[in-house]
Amino acid sequence: MMSTAELKIDLINRIKNTTDQVKLKELLELLKFQADESVYVTSEDDKKAISEARQQIKEGKVIPNGDVQKEISEWLTK
Repeated sequence: MMSTAELKIDLINRIKNTTDQVKLKELLELLKFQADESVYVTSEDDKKAISEARQQIKEGKVIPNGDVQKEISEWLTK
């Protein structure tokens, strides 16, 4: 297992060698997100959607992940 210092060095080296601007932007956004200490405020619409989703789960109105992945694969091969 790598130490924290080793992980940082590895990450810095990988960033220095990366030329893919999309990946660099994604990494930057991830780091910004991790540093953000603001509290997310849930809207009433969000709370309602969460409540509805929980009720659907209780009622068994869910699709197994394997079925969803299969359906996605079928869509992507069309």
